[in-house]
Amino acid sequence: MDIEHTPQLFVDDHLVDNRWGVEYQTEAVTRVFHAPVKHEGNPVIAGHGGYVNAVRDDEAGLFRMWYQEYWDQSLEPRKYTYGVAYAESEDGVTWRLPRIGRHSFKGTVDNNIVLLGPEAGRAECPWLMDLPEEHRRGYRYVLLYLTDTPNGARLIGSQDGITWDAGREVVIAPGFVPDTLGSIVWDPRTARFTWFTRATDIYRERGQRRKVARLQHDRLWDRWPICTENIALPDQLDARTGHHYFYGMPVRLYGGVYWGFLWPYRAGEDIYTALAFSRDGRDFQRPADRPRLLDVGPEGSWDAGMVLATPGWVEVGDEWWIYYSGTSGPHKEHEPVPGIGLARLRKEGFASLRSPAGGGFVVTRVFGCPGGRLSVNADAAGGQVRVRVTDHKRQPVGRWGESSQLVTGDSVRHEVTWDGVGSCLPAGQEMRLEFEMAGRVDLYSFCFAPEGV
Repeated sequence: MDIEHTPQLFVDDHLVDNRWGVEYQTEAVTRVFHAPVKHEGNPVIAGHGGYVNAVRDDEAGLFRMWYQEYWDQSLEPRKYTYGVAYAESEDGVTWRLPRIGRHSFKGTVDNNIVLLGPEAGRAECPWLMDLPEEHRRGYRYVLLYLTDTPNGARLIGSQDGITWDAGREVVIAPGFVPDTLGSIVWDPRTARFTWFTRATDIYRERGQRRKVARLQHDRLWDRWPICTENIALPDQLDARTGHHYFYGMPVRLYGGVYWGFLWPYRAGEDIYTALAFSRDGRDFQRPADRPRLLDVGPEGSWDAGMVLATPGWVEVGDEWWIYYSGTSGPHKEHEPVPGIGLARLRKEGFASLRSPAGGGFVVTRVFGCPGGRLSVNADAAGGQVRVRVTDHKRQPVGRWGESSQLVTGDSVRHEVTWDGVGSCLPAGQEMRLEFEMAGRVDLYSFCFAPEGV
């Protein structure tokens, strides 16, 4: 296989040919999944919050956030609506809700609502899209959202994230309202868009439709053919805790992996966030022991009822900051108190290959090298790593076939160097990488960077 100048992550054995412990009869190199750590000052926004989208605007020196705001207008008869609200922050922790004053919501225009549906109708399930320039139609921000006036899924653009161009918005799926947060992902490898959603075109009843489906199209702004297929169903491990449904699964593509933040749901009760991942956007795996990526908080806490995280993480230094919405009560509660929280994860840190205390080896499959400087994301604070380059028969490739200089310490960007040849490897060379780990090491990913970058 050929690889690109993108991170190669060890969340699965896609690029791994073999791995073993030095004491191979008693120890092994194992895969460890890591959960983000909730910010101890949560919630970063109290009393507000629904599905969350966040970006970092380096030019303005701001973090920007768009989230779903809820208004329970009446219980008898039941009537409620949604809008899209905006917040901003200099540091990503202390947020302000600016008074936009453009849309009437909860009986006033003194609010931070930036988008309602047509005729001031509901705008729900906002998903801020990550798109290459050629698919933005000149907009800086493009949002997927659902409306009920009339029913359908829409795309709308904005230059500043506050004024949205309703005159040029496009209905991409009239009559299709999946009743959960959907995400559309562009894959440059296939030149296609994949929409992760619910199959409500096929299944109507709640117990039937609360699964994860997908559909595809090659033209984002055209009307989509609605022909869904379910790709993620609860199994017996979910049933152990009564989570017989999936409320949704927003997805992001990074490092050649589709990262799904899955929401297992116990009917009327709690929802937590779990990790799912796929190489092709159709066949998703989950960690075998099903650790919870972000769990609900303890009883009585602001996020004790539901935790709905999205994979639109923001890179801050060597960390990924993940924002999530939470509620104090379960799904069946009419007005649980909402909030928005922050959790931090090491960059590319969802999973690592961990050597035992006695050390171990990881050998990759043969791949076509894209060329450039090799770096490794590894925590070798309790050990050390050497790398060597070999061919299909595991024979040394030039001077790189000798063991590299020692990699020690904890860094997301250890540069690997060899005596006499530095750190750059030639493009087009077929090779394996062999990682020799002494002591306890967590190996997260590796990457080739083009020369001069």
